[in-house]
Order: sequence, then C-alpha cells, then structure tokens
Amino acid sequence: MSEHQFQRGDRVICNPDHVAARYHGIVWTIDRIGPVNAFLTHPHGGVGLKVPPALLLPAPDDTDTTAAAAEVVPLPLELGAVVTVASPTWRGGTDPHVVLKDNGDTLRIVRLGGAGNRYWPKIPRAWLTEVNPDRVRASVAAIARESR
Repeated sequence: MSEHQFQRGDRVICNPDHVAARYHGIVWTIDRIGPVNAFLTHPHGGVGLKVPPALLLPAPDDTDTTAAAAEVVPLPLELGAVVTVASPTWRGGTDPHVVLKDNGDTLRIVRLGGAGNRYWPKIPRAWLTEVNPDRVRASVAAIARESR
C-alpha cells in the first residue's frame, strides 16, 4: 500500500521503478480515485492514465510538467541468473525466478523449478534483484549433500 494519501487535483508522477519508461518524468493530475485505480489527466490534454495509487509518487515541487526524471540504468542480467521479484503489483509469488531473456528494459523470467510451462514475458528490470551466485551455488551444494 502506498504511504501517500492522494486527493483529487494532486500532482503526481508514476514511480519509475514500476511503470514503463514512456511514463517517466510526466507530471500528471489526479482526476478521480476509484476503489482500485487512480485516473490521471495528461498535462497537455493527451490520453489519460489509469494506474493503482501504490505506483504513484508526489510530484517534486520544482518539476516542470515536461521535465524528464533522471533515470538510473541497471546492469543487464545474464541468462540463467537467479532473481527475486519485488513490486506492489507482482502476483507471481516470492519464489526465486530464472532469467530466460533480457530485452533491456524488460525480462522474460520463469519460476525456479518450473511452473507448468508458464513464464512471465515482460517483467520490468527495476523489479528484479539478482541473487548472489555464490549463495545459489552453496544452496545447490547443500541440497546435493542432503540427497546422498
């Protein structure tokens, strides 16, 4: 749940860690808040946006409506890297996942151990945290010792 309580007319930005890059740096105005989503008005009269309030942040006071937010580009992940996923909108569980494909800003991942041929095709890179490979190797070695 978001720690901010937004009202109609508040100026907000979308959290760059949880939304597509095309929404970064745009200062939106809240038109109304429904039970699940906030309905946002584009600053230049363009198409509005419907987004959960947990993905919104208060707009900085010095932000112009056209200013772009500074963006930190995370390093690419190797194929087969073990990652964890954290986001207010993630519904895939807390299990570790494996990277199948890195598209730059999004990744294709699958649950470690399989999920009945199910994979997640477009998970934002900012949602993922790589698990230390040494920790993964130690866990696998411990499991191998137990099975003997």
